Amino acid sequence: MEIAQYIEERLTAQQAWYEKKASANKRVFMNNQTTVIILGALIPLIVVFEPVFKMDGWTGPLSAVIAAFIVILTGLDKLNQPQANWFNYRANEEMLKKEEWMYKFKAGPYRGVEPTEIDKVLVERVESVISSDIARFAQAEYKKDKSKDKPLTPPGGKKTTSGQPKKKNQINGG
Repeated sequence: MEIAQYIEERLTAQQAWYEKKASANKRVFMNNQTTVIILGALIPLIVVFEPVFKMDGWTGPLSAVIAAFIVILTGLDKLNQPQANWFNYRANEEMLKKEEWMYKFKAGPYRGVEPTEIDKVLVERVESVISSDIARFAQAEYKKDKSKDKPLTPPGGKKTTSGQPKKKNQINGG
């Protein structure tokens, strides 16, 4: 494979992929946060304007529904972490751009490198960025999976591997 083909098929393709993922995660994060802010601001307005619009009996249920939507959006934001993903994808995209520019101008780690070796340095450095991101992702997924396997402690119960509280006779041994 020639270096021009590598740059086009791997480096440029990865930059585009990271840019697309960063933009999508930014959009999700910004939409979630905007919605939470707007919904949060609606709750006190509903309470204040109850007498004006004669919403007798509706403010409590309506406020509860809005609060539930806020909880759902906040939970999904915490679960999917679009802000962290946005930052990570953008950082990786920028690192790959930086590598490409330093390579083109033979700057930084490419300065003084033998012409026969410079392409190898680019490939090694680009693949290092990509593999570091894959390792970070795998570690995050591993942590998610490990947290699911942790024994649960029910209120007033003993820890078990199944997450179920031990029955009284199991706790006392009889």
